[in-house]
Order: sequence, then structure tokens, then C-alpha cells
Amino acid sequence: MSTSHNVSDRQLPRGAGEAAEVPPISAASVIVLRDSPLEVLMIRRHSKSSFVPDAWVFPGGVVEPSDHTLGDGSELATMRVAAARELFEESGIWLGASLIDAETKRRKLLAAEITFASLLNESPLDLEQLVWTSRWITPVGVPKRFDTYFFLAAVNRDAVASAENVEAVEVIWIPPVEAIEKLQIVFPTQKNLEALTGFTAAEELLASRRGVEVATTRPVLVVEDGKKKIILP
Repeated sequence: MSTSHNVSDRQLPRGAGEAAEVPPISAASVIVLRDSPLEVLMIRRHSKSSFVPDAWVFPGGVVEPSDHTLGDGSELATMRVAAARELFEESGIWLGASLIDAETKRRKLLAAEITFASLLNESPLDLEQLVWTSRWITPVGVPKRFDTYFFLAAVNRDAVASAENVEAVEVIWIPPVEAIEKLQIVFPTQKNLEALTGFTAAEELLASRRGVEVATTRPVLVVEDGKKKIILP
């Protein structure tokens, strides 16, 4: 059974519905949670970004070749490595023991002056703390398509997040319901946020998703009489 959702242009990447089919690019994002109250970390993309400018998204990005060389070699491990790397690059949050002079190392990583592997050697990560919760493939008709693994991760309330001021220009901790109501978000972000509502504690949420079979969500974008809708098979 499929469901149909009317969407505005603000909920879609620029040019959606007009582009020729292109292959999706592998990507990973992290839905970072903290407690009391339960809040999620959101980052705002630059107004001149080529993909969803000004939209609030979860930290994340495309998988890099080096991500495949870390972990156990499985696709899920590669995605977890990419998610942890992108989280550190975009928000400054490191999921392991504190790095010495973390912000300098973050900048060097962004500038490709050091490798993510060297940071893992300094402070190893337990990749299992990244709990796989969903997988979305951008529909045909969008100029840039992604095959994105979304992970949940919990941090202490004193974890400090900061924008890297290139792709991400602002960060905010916000309850999921408020994020849906108040922020400019794209459709997959909205649906992932909706999945968080009803939970009051991060560990409760993570426990509900550990070990579940994650189905791939393949939305279909339809344009009828100038109006756009997303069909979820």
C-alpha cells in the first residue's frame, strides 16, 4: 500500500521534478540526540549551497573512498565510518574520547591535511553506537540524488556542536516536534523527525531501533498540473 504526500518546493531540492535521471550517490547522516528534554541536532545549510540551500538538515554527507578502508569492510561499517566522519566535520562532535585540540584537527581534516584514520588511531570509536534507523534514496527527477543511510546516536548534554561555516552555517538543538513545526526542512528530514516523536529519552529510542531490519525507502516524485507530490510505496 502506498501513501501520497503533497509537497511544496521548500520541501524539495531546487529543480526537483524537472531533471533527467541520474544515479544516486552513497551518503550517510547522523540524527544526534540528547536528553532532558529529548532534542535533536540540526544544522542549516549555506544559502548558496547547490543542494537544499538554507534548509535545516542532519549532519552528514557523501561517502569518501577512504571510508571503505576503515571498519570491517562491510557496507554498513563503511556507512558508519562516513557518518562519524561527516558528523565531526560538520558539527565538531566526536563520538569517542575527547580529542586533544579537537577544533584544530577538525580544520585539518576538512583541509585534507590529516586523515580520519589518524584520528581513529588517537581516539577509537565504537561504531556500534551509531544505530542504523532508515535508508532513503532520492527520487528520480531530482538533479542530485543520494542513497542515504540515517543513523541515530546519543551524546551527553554538555556536548558542544558548532558549524564549520562552509556548508553548515548554523546549529541548533531542538525538540523533534518543534523542528517539524518551525524549521525549513526537506521531506526525508521531516519523515525521520516524525519517527522520533513519542519518545522521551534517547536510549529508549535507540533501543527501539537496534537490530531491526531497515527497509529501503524509495519515494516517487510525481508532478501533476504543476503540483508536486511524493508517493511512498
